[in-house]
Amino acid sequence: MSTPIPTPDISLATFRRAYFGPIDKYLAWHDGFDADTACLVALSPTERAQAETELLMALRERSADARAILGLGYLRSEEALPLLHQDFYAHYALTAIAQINPAGLDRALLADVLTTTNASHLMDVLVGLPKAFTLPQVGSAVAAAALRHFTHPDYLVRYHALNALRRFYGVLVPKPDDSPAVLRADTLFGLICRKRAPRAYRQAQQLFIAQVSAAILQAFPLTASFK
Repeated sequence: MSTPIPTPDISLATFRRAYFGPIDKYLAWHDGFDADTACLVALSPTERAQAETELLMALRERSADARAILGLGYLRSEEALPLLHQDFYAHYALTAIAQINPAGLDRALLADVLTTTNASHLMDVLVGLPKAFTLPQVGSAVAAAALRHFTHPDYLVRYHALNALRRFYGVLVPKPDDSPAVLRADTLFGLICRKRAPRAYRQAQQLFIAQVSAAILQAFPLTASFK
């Protein structure tokens, strides 16, 4: 017996449950939001346009959670790009922008966003950036802004800034399963781990720049990064 083709009403109802239905917000925050892309695949072109319209409206009205951002990213919604730059669930927004059009990233705005002192917001951006974009896509100003956060008072901001820049610039990142000797030899990490040690943080900035290849550093300079 063949599987019946979903009717438009059923398809859209499934989409609405998946993207606007109740969920455990704590678990979603703790484990990460997820998006049911299968229900989007099942939509006809007309229904996909309707789904995009509803996701955009929810995002504009701030009545949506991160599922709407993930859905718009999957749908490659160019109309969503200005909304996604409003730092709503930042690392999800960065992923969606990269899915839609990496060239649509407002690099000047992103560099400005990285001047905030809000630790939670900074960590969101610093975690999301290297997962979604490459160094040529974000540019030197964003990288320099991340380097400045080696001196941030919050250790986790310093750590995520270091991790982001290592991934952008191809600087070796020690792994948790590396030998104790390798982990102990991670001088950069040792410097940013110190408490209330601005001199050590500035040394970390200089050391990171020294570890970047000359060719990459010439293309994406970091020498104007210090405060």
